[in-house]
Amino acid sequence: MQRHLLLGLAGLPALLSALRVSVTCSFSTVAANGETCDSMAAAWGLNAATFQSLNPKAKCPHVIGGEEYCVVGTVTTVTGEPTTAPTTTSTKPATTTTETTTTTITGNGIATPSPLQRDLVSNCNKFYFVKKGDFCASIVEQCKIELSDFLEWNPRTASDCSGLWADTYACVSVIGYVAKPKPTLTKPTPTGNGIPTPLPTQPGMTDGCNKFQFVNPGDTCQAVASRAGVSLSDFLRWNPNAGNACSGLWANAYACVGMISFSLKSRYHTDCSGDVHSFANVDGGDGQCMNTDCSVGSLEIASAGLCPDGEVQVSYWEQPGCQGKWFGYGYAKRGECRHLWTNGWKFKAIHLRCAKSQDDCVNQGKCTREPEPAQGVC
Repeated sequence: MQRHLLLGLAGLPALLSALRVSVTCSFSTVAANGETCDSMAAAWGLNAATFQSLNPKAKCPHVIGGEEYCVVGTVTTVTGEPTTAPTTTSTKPATTTTETTTTTITGNGIATPSPLQRDLVSNCNKFYFVKKGDFCASIVEQCKIELSDFLEWNPRTASDCSGLWADTYACVSVIGYVAKPKPTLTKPTPTGNGIPTPLPTQPGMTDGCNKFQFVNPGDTCQAVASRAGVSLSDFLRWNPNAGNACSGLWANAYACVGMISFSLKSRYHTDCSGDVHSFANVDGGDGQCMNTDCSVGSLEIASAGLCPDGEVQVSYWEQPGCQGKWFGYGYAKRGECRHLWTNGWKFKAIHLRCAKSQDDCVNQGKCTREPEPAQGVC
């Protein structure tokens, strides 16, 4: 599976202006709704001028959601001279123009071409000739490897791709390396909590996720979090395998960008056994009403969610739709089996939400609950 490519192009030379140019795009990405030229450029470490030059038809600062825009490529003037939108630094050794390529057998028995990138790892068994205009992103995309591995095997190449020499060979595999398979997109499927979940998802994604964002090649963790309107810290907490450096974020897979307060299954017996009557996924705010039909004796509350321990509020109502007499509150915590009042026989609905017990109207002396009925209401 292909992970996200963490890129940065800060410091690359800006494109030279030209009246007529030709763009050879080697990698493009789809614009999300709400993005702009500036936001897409920033996500790829480009400046606004470079992005506009790579996309001469773009009407910056606006981009069109769902349309593809070039982020890796070469811009050439009418005379054929590159104007450096290269995706890598094109600095090369002083003797590049006179060197010829040769192949030698190294101590590990591997035929090794030359010239090589500086300080290349000794166990390299596959090489890529870096051409002027190549970019780290295009190299790893073409060779089906991860950027983090490429930088490890070519240690003089920095995370912003500076230090990569043109007209030399870079390492694109080492002895024993196995590439990860690319994910296959499938239709959304209900999970154990009843939430339709698109596939594939980020590895290690937290349970209880109810909002998802598709990660495009080239997306950073910050870009995905910003697009979804969540903090980077929450994004990394919900997608822990991404890592603080975002090197573990997979492209072409869905990331979690929202959590429910809590989720539960209502069950027939009082010990969370028997038939499941219904599911509930409760977000923040006013919560939701669940009809029990006198067929629910317990609540199996999932451990995942944002609701603090002890603040799963259960409110008992006489009639369906949380109508009629109200019999008061009960409280539970995530991850427990909650035995319901009167074994489920003296109410027909419960209202569920996340709330503190000290804030409810009974504890504040602002309301009075109805007394327990003498007999069942079912």
